[in-house]
Amino acid sequence: MTFHMSAPRISRRKLLQAGAGAGLTALAQAPLLGAPIGKPERSKLIAAIPVDAASFLPIYLAADHTWKPQGLEIELTAFRGDAEVSQALIGGSIDFSIQSADGLINMINAGQPVIAFYAGFHQSDYAWLSQPSIKTWDALKGKTAGVSTFGSATDQLTRYALRRHGLVPEKDIQIAQAGPPASIAQALKAERLAIGILAPPMNWIVADQGFNILGSQGDEIAPQWPKHVFVARKKFLDDNPNTVQAILRAQVAAVRLARADRDLVIATYVNRLKFQKIYAERAYDAIVPGYDERGSLPDDKNMAVFWSLQIERGEAKEPWPSSRILDDRFIRTFADWAP
Repeated sequence: MTFHMSAPRISRRKLLQAGAGAGLTALAQAPLLGAPIGKPERSKLIAAIPVDAASFLPIYLAADHTWKPQGLEIELTAFRGDAEVSQALIGGSIDFSIQSADGLINMINAGQPVIAFYAGFHQSDYAWLSQPSIKTWDALKGKTAGVSTFGSATDQLTRYALRRHGLVPEKDIQIAQAGPPASIAQALKAERLAIGILAPPMNWIVADQGFNILGSQGDEIAPQWPKHVFVARKKFLDDNPNTVQAILRAQVAAVRLARADRDLVIATYVNRLKFQKIYAERAYDAIVPGYDERGSLPDDKNMAVFWSLQIERGEAKEPWPSSRILDDRFIRTFADWAP
């Protein structure tokens, strides 16, 4: 799934090369946005997301409705996974990203001077879809599970769920890189995969085609998850505090807009991500409640599960203090800058 911005977009190739070397009424705008509280140090920015997905809804709404009133001109591009976004951020060809906490931890472990500065995407919305004949986890033994890419969040969640059911990845069941959701769905239909991990709406679409929902992330892993975080280089945060506040004011306004205007959200999903209306409606009900406008991480109980996965995959020896992954200066001062 792709979307197209009205402004020119920078190609993935150009960004990676650099890294490697429906309008609002004035009445609606006023309570949602307010006036910027400080002129942004920089108004023209480049932002990136790993892929287009339903959970990035506030970013799409911000691009259409709330960045410009905050004095921001932001070029938004979608890549093909966390690895590409991380490469672009490290190389300086983008100013900030909205990506997985797993990708952030990989960069920190590689010694990169990056950190999250906002969270608030708490959706735990993946599901594992299996062939119609496979009705239990035990029946997966000797078969193949599909994830987007090795090392991705989908990979780590799948391995954790398999181990939870007594299956050893690469021994009892093979793990295959199957690409984006549409490719995983196609591989399931072609019977090249016994099971695949999918997020809304593809998990619903595949289930409606007769495949089994063998388990959900909320049940198998945790009811809340740090699905996406805003990430930037530390120097960017230090040098551009007004710019960051403007970005986050726009984010808060976008979350509030999503809650207030169901029809706009549905239209956004239909127009940008090409969802069928029935799935756009389901996405609103399933995804919008998972946003926290204050930008917090999930609670300690859910984060404990997250860290158990990081320890299991060798990225951490013990849970990290939140300050190691999240600069909370803007979260702590929410009352000072929020619209």
